[in-house]
Amino acid sequence: MTAGAMDQRITFRRKTATPDGGGGVTEAWGNVPTDAFVWAAVSFKGAREGQDEGRMNATQMTTFEVYGRSDLTELDGLIWEGDFYNIRVIRRYGSRKLRMWVDAERGVAQ
Repeated sequence: MTAGAMDQRITFRRKTATPDGGGGVTEAWGNVPTDAFVWAAVSFKGAREGQDEGRMNATQMTTFEVYGRSDLTELDGLIWEGDFYNIRVIRRYGSRKLRMWVDAERGVAQ
């Protein structure tokens, strides 16, 4: 893939826990600390729908190709075109790892 194909802006997000003052914690999503906003090439991998406890649920798997980085994990998420995606798999290949592919799913519980 060429750099010109990376024409979609995405935002990487991370869940953080903060004390709630009552002995517990509150979790919230915020941007990752470094380079949260990046350019990506986007390709769709498939969608499915099904019933769960009497409700219809639809999910969509999408691959985001971005320049390589080492600070993301499968516990992170991303936002693309206003929709939140849970990162499911991060694939890095080769010795230099110049690029990576992030498989993320939309339409599931966060």
